[in-house]
Amino acid sequence: MPVIRVEVPEGTDHDTKTRIREGVKQAVLDTLAPKEIKYDYVAVREAFGILGDGLPLVTVDLRPGRDAGRKKALSDAIAAILQQELNSDPIDLYVLFRENPAENHYTGGTPLPDWVPADQ
Repeated sequence: MPVIRVEVPEGTDHDTKTRIREGVKQAVLDTLAPKEIKYDYVAVREAFGILGDGLPLVTVDLRPGRDAGRKKALSDAIAAILQQELNSDPIDLYVLFRENPAENHYTGGTPLPDWVPADQ
């Protein structure tokens, strides 16, 4: 159940933002949280800045437990999506992972359980 915010330059067209959002949602399932199809909170928003100078910026809020390999795989997948959709250089992508205890994540008024890998 990560919450992901992707910041793109002002003026990015609706169709491009839609493709980025859908691509990131799929990347989450492919890399970070393969069993969590219900909780796929991804938002794409415009920010003041230019590619390579502060953008693109991605913030991922999630419960603790993912190993560094899963996080890197998600970062790489997002970089590929943004390169395809915005022609951004992957070296310019900044991804910030912020881990918060499960009791700080609520949906429908109920806290989420601790995260465990799909194979457990």
